[in-house]
This record gives sequence, structure tokens and C-alpha cells, in this order.
Amino acid sequence: MKQQGTKLLFLLAIILQGALAMQVHAAQIGYVDGRRLENDTRRAFDIAEMLRKEFSARESEVRGMEAKIKNLQAQLPGAPAGRERELKEREFQTQVQRLDQVGRAFIDDLERRKAEERRKYFVDVTAIVNKIAESQKLDLVLQEAVYASKSVDITEQVIKALGGPAPKPAGK
Repeated sequence: MKQQGTKLLFLLAIILQGALAMQVHAAQIGYVDGRRLENDTRRAFDIAEMLRKEFSARESEVRGMEAKIKNLQAQLPGAPAGRERELKEREFQTQVQRLDQVGRAFIDDLERRKAEERRKYFVDVTAIVNKIAESQKLDLVLQEAVYASKSVDITEQVIKALGGPAPKPAGK
């Protein structure tokens, strides 16, 4: 029994000696604020503006259709009974159905394009974060944290690499 205890102590001593011989590497940690990267960068602002311009004509078309439908709806109560009223009601229903189709297609296309641009944007963000992490010899970069001190926060560096902060809205 005493011999087993001695062997165990000897084994433990060897393990401890090996652990002490190796220098423990303290992990270098960085943090990025994902919300700020999504909302407060020049590139995110430029992407939103590009999409607004790309879809503005279709948005105007949908708004025009809505106005036309409201106008038709306002005319219905004043329409005389009979064939003319029936035609106006049919036109109204047709326009409502068309608006539903065009509106759904507009929203689907807009959401698809937003998702495409967001994927491209976050591929770029990931590459920039990796580059900064490698240059600063960071072992880990977190995106969500309950608390992150300024010493580990690399968000400003990433924002700068993405073209700087978004422009401030006029009047603020």
C-alpha cells in the first residue's frame, strides 16, 4: 500500500513539474459590438442607400397603386346602382388583388436583396476582424458579451476599416 502511495506521489510530482515547466499562455481576447457594425458604419449606410435607390421606383409604383385603390374606394359609395357600380367594384377588387401580388413581390425581392448584401457585408466584416485579430495576436474575438472593457474592444478599428462611421442624420 505504501509503495502505491509513493508511486502516486512520484507520478504527481512529474506531472506538476511538467506543468510548471510549460509557461501558461494567457489568452488574448478581443470584442466587437455586432449591433454597431450593423448600424453605425459607413459601408452599412451606403448599402442601405443603394438598396433604397434600387427599389425606389418599385416602391413608388406600390404607393401609386395604393393611392389609386383609395381613390376607387372613395368613388364606390357615390356610384349609381347597376352596371356602372358593378364595374367599379370589379375594378376595385382587381386592383386590390394586383396590389397584393405586386406588394408581396416587392417585399420578397427587397428582403432577398437585403439578405444578399448582408451576407456579403459580413464576409467582409469577418475578414477585417480576422486581419485585426492576427495583427494584434488575439486568440479569441467575441461578438456578444455582458461586459467588455475598452482595452479589448476592437469595434472602432473595424468601423474604421469599413470606411468609418455612418454619417449623422441631418438636424441631429
